[in-house]
Amino acid sequence: MEMKEQLINSVVRNMEPDLEAKQLRKLKIILTINLEKIRLEKECRDVIIYDESSDLAAYKQYFVSMKLRGLSRGTIELAMRTIDKFNRWIHIAFKDVTTNDIRLYIANREMNDHLSSATLDRERGCICRFFQWLYDEEYILKDPSKRVENIKVEKRLKKAFTPIEVELMRNACIKPKEKAVFELLLSTGCRVTELTLLSMENYDQQSGSITVVGKGNKERRVFVNARAKVAVDNYLKVKPHVMGPIICGLHGVGTGMTSNGIQKMVKEIAKRAGVAHAHPHKFRRTAATFAIKQGMEINNVRIFLGHSDIGTTQGYIDVSGMDFKQIHERFIA
Repeated sequence: MEMKEQLINSVVRNMEPDLEAKQLRKLKIILTINLEKIRLEKECRDVIIYDESSDLAAYKQYFVSMKLRGLSRGTIELAMRTIDKFNRWIHIAFKDVTTNDIRLYIANREMNDHLSSATLDRERGCICRFFQWLYDEEYILKDPSKRVENIKVEKRLKKAFTPIEVELMRNACIKPKEKAVFELLLSTGCRVTELTLLSMENYDQQSGSITVVGKGNKERRVFVNARAKVAVDNYLKVKPHVMGPIICGLHGVGTGMTSNGIQKMVKEIAKRAGVAHAHPHKFRRTAATFAIKQGMEINNVRIFLGHSDIGTTQGYIDVSGMDFKQIHERFIA
């Protein structure tokens, strides 16, 4: 890796805690342009305090690169936990890791920790992407992950809530805050982290739309139907505010709910309603399924959910109980 690239990476890495993804990208571009005609030479010292090509530097730079690509905080933290776990198990330099080391780690996780095939494949993907990046960025000479086999994951139909379950939970909402969270999840199809970031400043009450920034730093509009608008209006009577998160956190106006807080609330509502297997992401699947059943084109559902790939959207739709004969007659006959 060239000296200029090492310097740029070092500056970006050290500024990462204080800057957002867009600011980090701008900083990297400015440094790249301004250093283009400058020649850098490494000063020789007897004691090397920090080596920019070290495993520690590579490890830190990898997660900065994920932030620069606009990946969500949750995605980055999950990758970090997975790679940390692998590093503690292997306990050798990155350049010395072999294909068999990665295979043995996966086998150990399957045999001793009894992980599902889906979790195993997720961990395999995290580790392989990390070593592929190390190779691409020239921290290591060979990519040990290249020949690591994919893990076959059984595809199971992920269910949406049924209309009856939706009504049971709707009736089980007691507080205005619960009703607002419930209706917003169902109406907007937001991810739980997106819901925590919905703000009054981005809420157009006239058109019933809210601008939200989702995965990959992509901006889209989500919509508030009549039920959700009534629920939010009633909540705002209890917690009046015109700025900050729409749904307030434990510390009142100006603070937002956490993802864990919303997950806990959904489980409590579902428990009162007698509905099993309830979690916030299931509302997103339910919103997509209801939209398809009402005749929305799948590409519009993709846009609604904020997906890049229509294949991802297809995996969100619960087709059980659909009358395909009726659908066929509607569109084909």
